[in-house]
Amino acid sequence: MNETIDCVMLAAGESRRMGEWKLKLPIEGSTVIECSVGNALTVCSRIILITGYRAGELRELFGKRDDVTIVYNPGYKKPMFSSIKLGVSAVVTERFFIALGDMPLVDRSVYETLLRFKHIPVVIPKYKGKKGHPLLLSKELVEPISQFNEKSTLRDVLAIYPTLAVPVDCRHVLVDIDDSQDYGAVRGIDT
Repeated sequence: MNETIDCVMLAAGESRRMGEWKLKLPIEGSTVIECSVGNALTVCSRIILITGYRAGELRELFGKRDDVTIVYNPGYKKPMFSSIKLGVSAVVTERFFIALGDMPLVDRSVYETLLRFKHIPVVIPKYKGKKGHPLLLSKELVEPISQFNEKSTLRDVLAIYPTLAVPVDCRHVLVDIDDSQDYGAVRGIDT
């Protein structure tokens, strides 16, 4: 891959619905967050990891890596858009992904498929008609994202821009871990 791509990965949440911190749960011989970061780095040149809750543990895991930049969100209890705003402020590439740290099974093919669409500000993977993650955004969205208030959502910003939903053959673009049932489903996929 010739293009350098940043990936803002959101990993600041408290995992309240899960009942335990999901990012360090075991999966595929590793942890949820290590799988998510590792899969993104098969295509991306750098992860901008947004931390908050238990940030020290994520710093221990990734703090010495050159390909991971850790950005702490002191307002991590606020809605997710506060983490997105912080993350995009660190983006230096012309295009970048926004990915979720609790989606450990999104593989290289998804990232590569989205990157094929070069002149569209917003590219979203779609599996069986449902939109998922990660999102690929043009750097032109950085300033508008930073100008929206924290009560907004990323959806509010994206509504302004042309968007392409690209079919992918990977159901994992829809599979994040919000509760123990989701984790069980992901573990069932983990064969």
